[in-house]
Amino acid sequence: MKKFFVFLGIAALTLAACTKTEIDETAIPDQKIEFNVASYVPQTRAGEVSFLNEFEDPSEAQFKSNAFMKGVGVNGYQDFFPTTGEIIKWNAGKKEWAPSSHDYYWPKSAESYVNFFSWYDTGAGPTTKENGKLEWKDRVIGTGDNIMYADPAWRFQKNTKAPEYGKDGVQEGIPTLFHHALAQVEFRAVASKTKVENVCDWTIKLTDLDLKVANKGTLTLTATEPTSGFNIHGSWVNGTTAPAWVAATEKNSIMPASFNVTETVATADAAKLLKNQSVLPQSLTGVNLTFNLDITTTYKSGAVHHEIIPVTIPMTGEGGFGPEAWALNTKYTYTLTIVPGENRVLFDPAVESDWTTVDAGSKTL
Repeated sequence: MKKFFVFLGIAALTLAACTKTEIDETAIPDQKIEFNVASYVPQTRAGEVSFLNEFEDPSEAQFKSNAFMKGVGVNGYQDFFPTTGEIIKWNAGKKEWAPSSHDYYWPKSAESYVNFFSWYDTGAGPTTKENGKLEWKDRVIGTGDNIMYADPAWRFQKNTKAPEYGKDGVQEGIPTLFHHALAQVEFRAVASKTKVENVCDWTIKLTDLDLKVANKGTLTLTATEPTSGFNIHGSWVNGTTAPAWVAATEKNSIMPASFNVTETVATADAAKLLKNQSVLPQSLTGVNLTFNLDITTTYKSGAVHHEIIPVTIPMTGEGGFGPEAWALNTKYTYTLTIVPGENRVLFDPAVESDWTTVDAGSKTL
């Protein structure tokens, strides 16, 4: 009897397997794995930000994802996507995000599930990609680098829809909510004036510019998989520990060698001393912006006066700009305003005292 029942069990499993291969999977939209992608929007801001906005050409929009499957009856996790990461691309015609190599389908068991960990990096990407861990070790940050990481998608069994997720424009698919892992800084330099009509012109230069900051660091994202439930939009925050870079000790200057201050409006392109520079989030304690303020005054009379003034501005603290650190997902704009001639040269004539009268005597000839 035991052998008979075992035989029936095997037959039933075989039949189920055969039945599965005969199903047209593409006819079941919920079975094909899709992604729906958004960028993080702070709750204080209105509207939504699409991940597509990160790309000038939507046809180039893509990111990478690692996925690990826990199959019922199988010990451990299986690599659902390639270990190097599956490329997820935007299909403008179908208006969907999907794996670029081929379609993937959800596991069939009600107890099986897949965990997804996604990122975007203009560089090589994370050095460690595990179930519940992404790490960028000793990543060097370049001028135009962009690194983003998505919240973990835990224990997924289906494409969720907006009412189930309901964040930042996600309509259907694996919720993939991206956060910028870097900060951006922009420095503007303007003059309050560059001339006084019919009096003089100012030539203003910033030379020997220097702002040394760390441009290499390690970002480690870890999270613990929930023990129950399915289709869970997770977070990389463990307790009160939010994602943060550990900066290397060596520092490099991100400033240009010099800059001519010719504009009086801070939004003018020419006023941008440093435009949208990607930087490593880090503390600014003890960091200074230094330069020589080189001013030449040319008068209509033909006289020319020249000064070279050394300037040191702390990035934070007393006399500094303000922010104590550059944080993830934050853009900072700094503005230097040069006032070349606020004080006119005036004269204040005076005589030391009234005339002293002295009778010097007389002489009769």
